[in-house]
Amino acid sequence: MGIVGQSLTLFVVLISGAIGYLAANDIPIFTEVDQTIIYGEWVEQGVPSYAADKFEVRKDGIYIKGARTTSYYEFTGSKLIYTVGNNTYLYTVEDKNTLQREKPYHYSTPFTKR
Repeated sequence: MGIVGQSLTLFVVLISGAIGYLAANDIPIFTEVDQTIIYGEWVEQGVPSYAADKFEVRKDGIYIKGARTTSYYEFTGSKLIYTVGNNTYLYTVEDKNTLQREKPYHYSTPFTKR
């Protein structure tokens, strides 16, 4: 196998690996995700109302207590991910009105849309 054959083989392996990574991590490749379904205020469940975490997702970022805490977030259709300071937050979509917090790891709790 010459240099051209080796180069083509390497290219195919790299492309296959990239597609496999995207598929394994549930990252949409060719589909447009409707970002508006995540918009709104989300409130932690299972804790007293005065202690519940709350955040709001808007087109321009994540808001906590009315202040934008980050302007960048990622919504894949099944996961919401954003970072505030040194903390990364990961939520899995249970249904259109429920998110399950997966990160930070100290506990997992559901959030419902208000």
